[in-house]
Amino acid sequence: MSVDLVYNRDYAQVMKNKTGFIFLATLLIAFNGMVNAGFYKSVDENGNIVYSDTPTPGAEQLKPPPISTVPARTPPKPEASEADKAADTEQTEKKPPTRYSKFSIVTPKNDDTIWDNNGSVPVTLQLEPALDTENGHTVWVYVDGFAEVKRSQSLNQPLSGIDRGTHKIRAEIRDTQRKTLKRTKTITVHLKRASALRPAGGP
Repeated sequence: MSVDLVYNRDYAQVMKNKTGFIFLATLLIAFNGMVNAGFYKSVDENGNIVYSDTPTPGAEQLKPPPISTVPARTPPKPEASEADKAADTEQTEKKPPTRYSKFSIVTPKNDDTIWDNNGSVPVTLQLEPALDTENGHTVWVYVDGFAEVKRSQSLNQPLSGIDRGTHKIRAEIRDTQRKTLKRTKTITVHLKRASALRPAGGP
């Protein structure tokens, strides 16, 4: 579509003032965005000045003034807090979880008979390599399938309150997600309580 603006000489004085200059500058800037269309100035047969995007014989092609632009500033990246830096450092320096090669119950031995009126069963464990407490590994001890010891970091577990009779004991190493990393063989122990009429070990 052709855009024609007729400028009559009768309004020459008006265009000379400040308002007319601003209008013309705005017009030129608007036409600066037309990439494929030119901007022309000509005088018609009645002596009127015509601005158009369609060239006519004898028309003068105008060049709008360049539009000043200011590049957008990239906001600075916020600095990480000390807590975030410490967490990143800890994550970077944290060693991979330990893979255990050996885990066993040293005492009691399998099929041992224990005499104790308080139901005490001292359990001693052997673990290689050492328990990885840095990655949150813990010791769990089970008696007859129930966890008597949870989230311990000790390899010596003095169980107490165990009922007389035959019991099965095992131990496990677990991570923070309660995943079993290593378990011992299950052993069987027999807990007996001494009688006042019949001492322990007597005939």
